[in-house]
Amino acid sequence: MSKPPTLKLRQAASRAALAPLAALLFALSLSPAPAALAQREAPASVSGRVTDGERGVAGVTVALLSNNPSQRFRAAARTRTDAEGRFLITNVAPGRYQITPYAPAFVVQGAFSDFPPGRPLTLLAGEEIKDIDFRVERGGVITGRVTDGDGNPVVAEAVTVTPFEATEQPRPMRSAVDMRDQMTDDRGVYRIYGLTPGRYRVSVGQGGEEAGAVSFGRRRIFRRTYHPDATEQAQARVVEVKAGGEAEDVDITVGRPLKTFKASGRFVSVETGQPVPNLTYGYGTVDAAGRRVGAFGSGQASNALGEFHADGLAPGRYTLFNMPGQEVAEFYTEPAMFEVVDADVTGLVVRVRRGASVSGVVVIEGAGDRAAAARLLSQVRVYGWLESRGQSSPPFSQRPTPVNPDGSFRMGGLRPGKLRLGHAGEGTTGLLLSRVELGGANVAGGFEVAEGAQVTGVRIVLAYGNAVITGQTSYVNGAPPPGARAIAQVRRVGGAGGAGEVGRTVEVDARGYFRVEGLPAGEYEVTVRLFNTGRAHRSEPLSVSLVGGGETRVTPVVDLNKQ
Repeated sequence: MSKPPTLKLRQAASRAALAPLAALLFALSLSPAPAALAQREAPASVSGRVTDGERGVAGVTVALLSNNPSQRFRAAARTRTDAEGRFLITNVAPGRYQITPYAPAFVVQGAFSDFPPGRPLTLLAGEEIKDIDFRVERGGVITGRVTDGDGNPVVAEAVTVTPFEATEQPRPMRSAVDMRDQMTDDRGVYRIYGLTPGRYRVSVGQGGEEAGAVSFGRRRIFRRTYHPDATEQAQARVVEVKAGGEAEDVDITVGRPLKTFKASGRFVSVETGQPVPNLTYGYGTVDAAGRRVGAFGSGQASNALGEFHADGLAPGRYTLFNMPGQEVAEFYTEPAMFEVVDADVTGLVVRVRRGASVSGVVVIEGAGDRAAAARLLSQVRVYGWLESRGQSSPPFSQRPTPVNPDGSFRMGGLRPGKLRLGHAGEGTTGLLLSRVELGGANVAGGFEVAEGAQVTGVRIVLAYGNAVITGQTSYVNGAPPPGARAIAQVRRVGGAGGAGEVGRTVEVDARGYFRVEGLPAGEYEVTVRLFNTGRAHRSEPLSVSLVGGGETRVTPVVDLNKQ
């Protein structure tokens, strides 16, 4: 067996933090999606204005990003505001979008979503939507210098800004700035801008309080230190940020870099007692209870002797586990926790078990003919969600399983636990999970997988449809507050369904409109829920009967006096 390519997980943690923003920045640099130019329906247009409450803000990029899961963050169209802050986006294909003003130094007011900071918008063929206005205000700034105990600058160190309200637990910052702008420069100076007014904690480093930390490459690790020099969060000095204001001299003095160590050992098969080669693995920090996996380290594969190594480890607790490789997984690792104190850890033996497997077939009902069903099957991927048991069990890390031309599929390397199956894939918006069958029973809500079991005969039934539900939501006894989100849920009922048959959810746009396409004929229940209001509000469920190719309109009403 050839050795799988090395996975570059040394930078996984930082890249994961950058992923949504990087996707947005990349999307804004792209030409409009081809679908927006080669549309078969009459194009739509959107216009509005970006102001600071009094005057228009010129030069702000306004983008329409696709809200389809398979094209998330893809820019369909974009423009810039003129001298009066006005914008006009034309020649847009009908569909679901997020309209987003991108102004890093500003805070978008009244945004319906945290990221990207904008509003959902559903465009119909030939529609001209006007007055999609945004108000922005100049964000606050925190700046300071990071030095070591000798007064030397700490260069290229990421600075973390965490909002904190006295009545709440700390929550991570969500800001539309590039993480590279949150690094210290060659003087140890940092400047973080575009902050919402509020109270913040500012820190650098990682780990602390017996938590481990992983060095990425040769980079030094400092114990997490809060402004001005506190190594415990409770001792951090809170920084007040005002709209358009600048909090200066928010300096941090760190201690000496943490000494790092290595851990090494072998993967050994429980069944044969032999080394397990070419097993891709990862390792990360855990809390005192051994249940939380933190930042990942290396993601290489074990060598021909089953040997592995993990380097750049600060003192703390860790767990090691197998990761998805390039081939279908057949093994899983037992929980393997270890602690680094003041020396390298050697001689670790990680027990590897041949996992359970699940195989079966995907069937599409209502596709019309075999050729159409085959085209749909080629785009389907089977996903599994496993509720694993046991201390320090890593997250379920099965790769999406492709479906063969005859509809068959197989996934292996499963830990014991409750497995729930679903589907996803490019271009499968017309498919809805109808049921998952095992032994004649509907197990869409999940089924138990025993240690080493080989479960066969699973039947995933997908229903194809082209019916549409459109909705116009209204609100009584008040209006949704700025930043509230409304989600429409369409659930299929009255069939062979059951647990797991949840239908689809879409976001309701700023006008209260939503549209759900690609639904099979049948009976449905439509509900709109309002979030981020401090209370849970929902409309009364509406019953809808759909026929193939038909379009049905509903008018949900959300009463803000009811929960």
